[in-house]
Amino acid sequence: MPLCIFCNQELPPTALQSATETTCPGCRRHSRVLVFPAIHGTSPPARDETIPEEGAVVCFYNPNRVATDECFHCGVLMSRPWAAVWGLKTVCLKCLEHLRTQGRDRQFQGTLVLWDTIALRVALLPVTIIFWWAVFVSAPAALFLAIRHWNSPRSMVSPGRWKLGLAATLASLQILVGAALLIGNLSGKLKIGALR
Repeated sequence: MPLCIFCNQELPPTALQSATETTCPGCRRHSRVLVFPAIHGTSPPARDETIPEEGAVVCFYNPNRVATDECFHCGVLMSRPWAAVWGLKTVCLKCLEHLRTQGRDRQFQGTLVLWDTIALRVALLPVTIIFWWAVFVSAPAALFLAIRHWNSPRSMVSPGRWKLGLAATLASLQILVGAALLIGNLSGKLKIGALR
């Protein structure tokens, strides 16, 4: 018996007879029930397993099927169940797995380096009290990473460039402050040397 997704009360039996909206008797909210044919005991429609005619081009992986596509990578002729579409290319499932595991195609990326996060962490490293001395190395490195990887692929979760922008801004400020302190320190030593 289907249950209401809001109050977990049983819906009326008429909800199983059609895929229309029904009203919950408990909370009075409307729900839409999708009924699969198996609930009524009917079997799914039979697959179209027509035997290829004499002289027809058959699938390399299943000779009982007519070939409909050609693999872009290895060139075998295959039927639709063995074909996978990636972008504008059609490849067989074996080549798809091979390209994914071997990493020979840039479209098949199993891992992604998040350069924006790395640049931001490098820029924030000297902000901690322990690593304040690292600003002379981390600020130029963070600025380089932000500029170098501005157009690199980013995470699907946070696709914006705000981390790279923040890392570049922090690194630039750290470089400017470091340069001002260095110039101020050198000019102070020159004045002291001139007074002696």
